[in-house]
Amino acid sequence: MKQYTGLLIFLILIIASKSNAQDIQDQLLGKWKLTKDEGYLFFINSPDAQSRPEDEMEKFYELMDRLHDQSYKNFYARDSMTNTILDRTEIIQEKSIWNIREADSVITWQSKFAPKVLQAKIMKINDKELVLVYLNRDQTLGRFKTHYEKVEKN
Repeated sequence: MKQYTGLLIFLILIIASKSNAQDIQDQLLGKWKLTKDEGYLFFINSPDAQSRPEDEMEKFYELMDRLHDQSYKNFYARDSMTNTILDRTEIIQEKSIWNIREADSVITWQSKFAPKVLQAKIMKINDKELVLVYLNRDQTLGRFKTHYEKVEKN
C-alpha cells in the first residue's frame, strides 16, 4: 500500500510541474512593453556616465529613450516571439524561437547578435506584470531586473 501511495504522490508532482510550465507559457503569451530597466538606470547614475562629455551622453540618452519606448517582447505563439534589439542605432524587432525550462522558469531564445543564446529567469509573472533577470554566461543570475507590462493578450 505504501508503494502505491508513494507512486501516486510522485505522479501528482509530475502532473503539477507540467501544469505549472504550461501555466507560465500561457501567461507569457502576449505582448509585453518594457516599463523599467534597472541596468540602464544604474548606468546613467554611475560615475562613468556622469564623467562622460555632455553631448555624447545626450545622444546616448536620446537613443536609449527611443529604444525603451519601442521595446517589447511579444510571445505570439508557444514557441515563437519577437524581441526588440538595437543594431548600432537601428531598433529592430527580431523574430526568434523560445522555450521555457520547467525546473526554474528560465526562458531561452536566440539572437543573431552575440551572445547568440539569451536566457532570462522569470522572477514574477501575472496577468499584468513580467519581471525578468537575465542570466550570465555561467548561468548565474544577473544583477538587475527588467520589468514589463502586458499590453496585448494572444
